[in-house]
Amino acid sequence: MPAKLAPYSSPSQKVLGLYCLLMFTGRRFTLPQLSRELHCSKQTVMRMVEQIDRSFGGEVQSGLEKGKRIYWMPNPKASPRTTLSAEEIQQLELCRTMVLHLLPEGIGEQVRRAVAKASTLLADRDERDKAFTPLAVAEFKGRIDYTPHQEHITALIRGIQDKRTCEITYHAPNNPEPRTYAFAPRQLVSYREALYVTGWRVADRGAADPLRSIMLAVHRLQGVRVQNRAFDIEPDAESKAELFGLMVQEPFRSKVKFEKDVAAYVLERLWSEDQAITKYKNGRVLLEFTARSMPEVVSWVLSFGSKAKALAPRELVAQVTEEVRELGKTYE
Repeated sequence: MPAKLAPYSSPSQKVLGLYCLLMFTGRRFTLPQLSRELHCSKQTVMRMVEQIDRSFGGEVQSGLEKGKRIYWMPNPKASPRTTLSAEEIQQLELCRTMVLHLLPEGIGEQVRRAVAKASTLLADRDERDKAFTPLAVAEFKGRIDYTPHQEHITALIRGIQDKRTCEITYHAPNNPEPRTYAFAPRQLVSYREALYVTGWRVADRGAADPLRSIMLAVHRLQGVRVQNRAFDIEPDAESKAELFGLMVQEPFRSKVKFEKDVAAYVLERLWSEDQAITKYKNGRVLLEFTARSMPEVVSWVLSFGSKAKALAPRELVAQVTEEVRELGKTYE
């Protein structure tokens, strides 16, 4: 029997999660989107929709949009009365703490005020001190100050929300001068103490037809202006998959063997959604995974020094071998 996608959620918790997702977000979701959001199969989502219909009198609406079945919940006549527990506000504060170093000061302050306002929803106002008791701290190295890019981030968020193209000026490190072109932003991505934005390079005029998918480092943006051009581009399946690497290139299967000294580190982490691990009696482990960025895999393997050995594919082995050879020359 295959493993459950969400083994620690009870059926009632899943139904409540679906109800809250539809009721409180006001968004329209396709069946695959609901499946990903709730970490369960499409069949389970459909059963939960039926259960909500029976229990709440047909609250979930369904229809076709651009040939796809979508689900949503109409706006209630009166705002639902809800409360938050101190533990729920603690979780919001925990998330804020973990990402604060990636936000410009202005946006970080907005997030702080938004979380503080949530205290008005406490069932017991005497628990405010408990709700905001510091629980964690984020440690980092090589942090980028995004305060000069607050206007850029705000404009990108508008473009993502409204599905509007942006005219951006971007200075790539391998180009002598910055370039200006039209860009359709999809989402912001945090990765290794830095912010990126994914999307598509689109035609500069006329219909916003995608030319190619790209990923840009937010700190290299020199200008962002939201245009009055709408876009409707569906991300491909590969960009949705949880594979090794940030840069989206042609996926490839990798094999890397690790010594006992670093085996625990490797075993404790998820490297790709389709990874396979083989444990040996001598304590070594073999990790097989799908990656989509050869330079990132090369750098990652080298970061383990002599405790890791690339076995496949041949291109990975060749590049790691070459880097080791050049490194040796550097220290001769």
